[in-house]
Order: sequence, then structure tokens, then C-alpha cells
Amino acid sequence: MRLNYETCITGRKCVLVPYRPEHVGRYHEWMQDSNLLELTGSEPLTMEQELEMQISWRDDEDKCTFIVLARDACTLEEDATFVVRNLEAMVGDVNLFLSNEEEDGDDDDALSKDNTISCNYRQAEIDIMIAEKEYRKKGLGREATCLMMLFGAIELGLRRVFCKIHQDNQPSRNLFERNLGFVECDYAECFRQYELELKKETPEALIAHLKDLLSVDALETFSCPIQRGVNNTTNGEDVVQQEENS
Repeated sequence: MRLNYETCITGRKCVLVPYRPEHVGRYHEWMQDSNLLELTGSEPLTMEQELEMQISWRDDEDKCTFIVLARDACTLEEDATFVVRNLEAMVGDVNLFLSNEEEDGDDDDALSKDNTISCNYRQAEIDIMIAEKEYRKKGLGREATCLMMLFGAIELGLRRVFCKIHQDNQPSRNLFERNLGFVECDYAECFRQYELELKKETPEALIAHLKDLLSVDALETFSCPIQRGVNNTTNGEDVVQQEENS
């Protein structure tokens, strides 16, 4: 989505930056790994398809994507060149897929004045990938997930976030259940997949919970406007030209 396209989020261990064309080359390399494809439920794409997908995700208001940077690998001057200067610090990505909550008629909050079901809240499925092996099990996945959820609660009004995890993916279950407080809410036997959720009564309650998990008083962000006229290339593609023409 365009809402986050010029926003960076700062944590103690990672920095989240918007997914730009200049990131696609590295992301494409990650997606050649059969293990990552299996864990993320992804299909292999060509470089051209990845570039088209980046544009599609940028323009889709139901998808929010950040690239995860390792903070200790960044040059930390928070200016307009931050994204371009820190391409080598890429270690993964985190995504939200937005939808309306499916309310049931037993929930008084879900009923409008004429007793019809009213969906007042947005929800999001979240996924997180730390692709660079040397940065796994160092807390970056936990922090990136919390920062993304906090952004979603503040900017998108989320009170429910859920994830779908293959039953053999125990590290992901540990992250969401033990570290983040998600609880199991469904199981799809045909996919051998658990659905876990973190749900609060209001977005404000979710914001408070996430601030506690992160031990912060506020979400720290800074602006990263698109750099016009800078010649950055990804596998021979002029990514700035692509950005300006789309």
C-alpha cells in the first residue's frame, strides 16, 4: 500500500523500510531457496514477475509490506537516502494482508441499531520471514512482527491479527505463541495448518499490549521520500525510472 511507502520504522534490533524496486533483486535471490518457498507457501517467480509484484503490492490497499533491515548493519542517518544506502542490510520482510473481521451475531458490539451485523473493525493476517540465516534466533523476527502489528493498530485500526502456520513449523509457533501471546483459533487439516490469533477489544488495547511487549512509549518512525533521479539498478533494471513511470 502507498500509506507506508515513504515511512521507516525504527526498533532496537531492526529497521523496517518500505518495499521498493531496488529491493527486488535481493528478494528474488531469497526466493530461489526451496526451503524458504516451502515455509512461506510461495511459488518461484521470474525477476520480471517479482518487479511486477512489487508494483502490485505498492498499489494494493489491502497489503502492507516492509523490508526488515538489521539495525547493526545500517548506517543510521535518518534522511531521504536511508533506503538506498542500506540495501546490504536486508535480512527479511514482514507483511499484513487486510480484511474485514468476520463478526457473529452473538457479539453485541457487532450489531448495528437495526440488529444487522456491522463489521466495524479491520483485521490482518501477518507473516514474517528472516531470510538471512545468520540473523535468525536473534530477536529480529519478534521485534519486526511487533513493530508491524503496532503500525497496523495505530495507522489501520486493527484489533485482531492472525497468522497461519504449517504444523511442522515449530519455530514460528514458538514465536507467535510463546513470545507474542497468540492463541490457537482454528486448524485446517487439509493444509495441516494452524491459525493463531492475537485479538483485543479495541485497537487501543492492542496498541497498549504491543507497547508493553516492545517496552516503548511510542512507535518511532521517520520519513524516507522516494529519491528522484538516482541511478540505482537491480539486475540491469533502472528501478528509479520504473518507480517514476508507475
